[in-house]
Amino acid sequence: MFLSVPDAARLCGVSRNTLYTWVRKGKLSAYQTPGRTNLIRPMDLMNFMQESGLFVPRALAEMAEQDEANENVGTVIAEDDRRLAILVTDDDLLTRKLLVRMLGDQYNIYQAGTGYEALHLLTMHPEIKLMLLDVRMPGKNGPSTLSEVRTTRSDVRVIIVTGFAGDLPESVTKDDRVCAVLQKPVQQSDLLDAIADATTSAVQ
Repeated sequence: MFLSVPDAARLCGVSRNTLYTWVRKGKLSAYQTPGRTNLIRPMDLMNFMQESGLFVPRALAEMAEQDEANENVGTVIAEDDRRLAILVTDDDLLTRKLLVRMLGDQYNIYQAGTGYEALHLLTMHPEIKLMLLDVRMPGKNGPSTLSEVRTTRSDVRVIIVTGFAGDLPESVTKDDRVCAVLQKPVQQSDLLDAIADATTSAVQ
């Protein structure tokens, strides 16, 4: 889970400039995306505020606790260089777990709970070649994430997994990175067929 600087500032009741100053001076850890967006983990922000003697809002403490407890996010479920690496991106933990279970043990699986987190993992792991992407996510939604994937990781194919397939914007439906759109709840056979089609078209 990542927070943008404006989101972190609103959460903590301080100005954006204050947050930027903390990051610039190296007091607060932040990750910078290829698009130069600074992202902050709730746990890092809470630890910084505690160490600085600042009041930690309840909402931030709860987010940091969730961040720490969500052990699967960003981890590889089964690593084998011969397997396709897939990034499962959905803000709902139960949905991610269901998708991971459907994929079984034949892929290297990474997980992200936000669009920011997905972009971070794509930057850090060039072996990821396929992404399952939810559309409606807080912070950085699916279309916004897809737009940045298109410019930073053009080799990544995308399967949209959404409960709102009929409401997708043209920026998603006409994107050449998108090789399938699956409606939630997803059937395992449909998911595996879409992955097979995506990998086949990718190598042609």
